[in-house]
Amino acid sequence: MLTHSNISRIKHSGFTLFELVVVIVLIGIFMTFAIDNLMRLQVDAERVSVQHVTGSINSAINLQVAEQVLNNGLSSLKLMENSNPMDYLAEVPFSYIGLHSDQAAASAPGNSWYFDPVQKILVYTVKNHDYFRTELAGTPRIRFQVSLIYRNNVRNGPATMIQGVHLQSIDAYNWIQNKP
Repeated sequence: MLTHSNISRIKHSGFTLFELVVVIVLIGIFMTFAIDNLMRLQVDAERVSVQHVTGSINSAINLQVAEQVLNNGLSSLKLMENSNPMDYLAEVPFSYIGLHSDQAAASAPGNSWYFDPVQKILVYTVKNHDYFRTELAGTPRIRFQVSLIYRNNVRNGPATMIQGVHLQSIDAYNWIQNKP
């Protein structure tokens, strides 16, 4: 049975300081896990975006190879070596900032692509560099180059016949799952 004193006690009861601290600590722990998972998702999104762009470039290169071979023969593929692979895309990625020297990597924003016409390389600057490893000094980046693919014309002989063209990474790199 509810009496006036019981009702008064129910109305005035609230969180104790201990309960409030426990709730704040639990919220902090959940937020830490949420932020960590969000960072991993951002890194995965960046990694997949790079794979998507390089896959699109390789597809565009393959179409260009087919056109070159049909119109001019295999020897014309030498003209594609060290070219700007963004030229083969119907639409360049929004993060492509154009032609720059490799020294521009230090000032290029993360998550951007540029082509270095001197070194003839395509460069991607990494945004989430805490989750990325490369042996390159300076700004974390991935460097790519349009290269010819050769095959052996003679068994056990040197590779002399051009077979195709592809975009290849110049340096070793890897995306890491957990921040060190």
